Amino acid sequence: MPFSDPRRRGVSNTIFGITVVVLLAVAAGGFVLYGTRSAIQGTTSTASDTMSHSSAGTGASHAVAFNPAHGQMFGIGWLIVAPLGNGSYAVTLYATGLEPSAMGDYIVEAAQNTGQMAMVPIAGTNATLSEFVADSHGNGQFFVVLHQAPTSIYESVSIVYLPGMQMQNAVVVATAPVTM
Repeated sequence: MPFSDPRRRGVSNTIFGITVVVLLAVAAGGFVLYGTRSAIQGTTSTASDTMSHSSAGTGASHAVAFNPAHGQMFGIGWLIVAPLGNGSYAVTLYATGLEPSAMGDYIVEAAQNTGQMAMVPIAGTNATLSEFVADSHGNGQFFVVLHQAPTSIYESVSIVYLPGMQMQNAVVVATAPVTM
């Protein structure tokens, strides 16, 4: 018998069998994860594409990226418009890379659809309701409810920086079109 030689040492059949089963299980898990990776990535991009391309007629939220103004301190930002079902619309924005609150505040203004392209505070005639501050990390959020569709009154929304809360020093930081 070839296996009865006492000088020859080997692994028992039990240990060999367990090792093979464990390696096959690890390999199968890797293949499953690899196979589902592209499906998961496709689902994620489809969800974000759906949000940015959905229309108000379907009652879904609509997100538009802000375009930074040349030379301004701005990371990324999103304008999100969501119908509330009663003829009102929730409008919110989120931005990163802004000046911290100690440097000044921000105001959200909108260009009206009238032929004059007048910039007005998005919360109506009260500019204070259109203000927001960035936290110490440069992140800012703003929220308002409009009682009519933003596309019927505004063409674009701008984030305006007010250094030292002085309107004469106001600088447009980023703009997003109001398209739904």
